[in-house]
Amino acid sequence: MGGFKNESLNIEFEKGMFRLIILHLSQCSCAMKRDYKLNGRKIFNDEDKITNQLIADYLNINNIGLRFIPQSLETFDLDNSTYRGICDIKIVSASWFQDLNDYYLVECKRIDGGARLNREYVLEGVSRFVLAPPKYPSYHKRNIMFGYVVKAINIPDNITKIEKLQNKLLTTVQTGEFIFVESENNEFYHYSCVYQSAVINLIELAHIFYDFSDIINDRINS
Repeated sequence: MGGFKNESLNIEFEKGMFRLIILHLSQCSCAMKRDYKLNGRKIFNDEDKITNQLIADYLNINNIGLRFIPQSLETFDLDNSTYRGICDIKIVSASWFQDLNDYYLVECKRIDGGARLNREYVLEGVSRFVLAPPKYPSYHKRNIMFGYVVKAINIPDNITKIEKLQNKLLTTVQTGEFIFVESENNEFYHYSCVYQSAVINLIELAHIFYDFSDIINDRINS
C-alpha cells in the first residue's frame, strides 16, 4: 500500500499502515458499541451481520484513504474454476488499482468462551491463511483475525485457550506464541502470532478481539 525506492521505507510504511488498520477496527468497534448502547439497540448474534454493520456504518466512513470490502472472493483455482475462499473483509487503498495483490484481509469469527467457537476460530479462520494450500493470500506477509466477543468472558483466558488449541490442531505449520501487543478498557485486545511452513514461508497474523457482548441479541438470527 504505497511504494518507495528505499525498501526500508516501504517496510516501515507497511507496518504503519497495518497498525493504522488495527486502530481503525478498534475505534469503529468502540463507536458502534457506544452508539448501540446509547440508542438501546441490539445486534443479532451473527458474524455476518456484525461485519456488515461495522463496514456500512463505521469502517468505510473514514478519511484514511482505505476501503473495506465485504465477502471477498480469494485464491482462484484454475483447475476447478472456483475460488478457494471467501474472506469477510478485504482492505484496499488507491495503490490496489496499480497492483491487485496489494491488500490486507480480515477474517472474522464469533467468540463466546466455548469450545465450539474456539475450534471454529482456528479451523475455519486461522487455517485459511496458514494451511496448504492457503485459501487466503498474504501479500504483505501479515493479515488479521478478528474475534467478535459475543458473551461476557475473561478474554485473555480464552485467548490462552485458542493459542493452545491452534498448537494442537495446526500440525503442519510451526505456530509461534501469542505475543501481547496492547489492550484497552478490558474491551479490546491485540496479540500477534507468527506461523511458518515450507508453503507459506513466514507470515504474521494479528489476533484482535473486541467485546460486543453488551449489544448482542441473545439469539442467533437464522
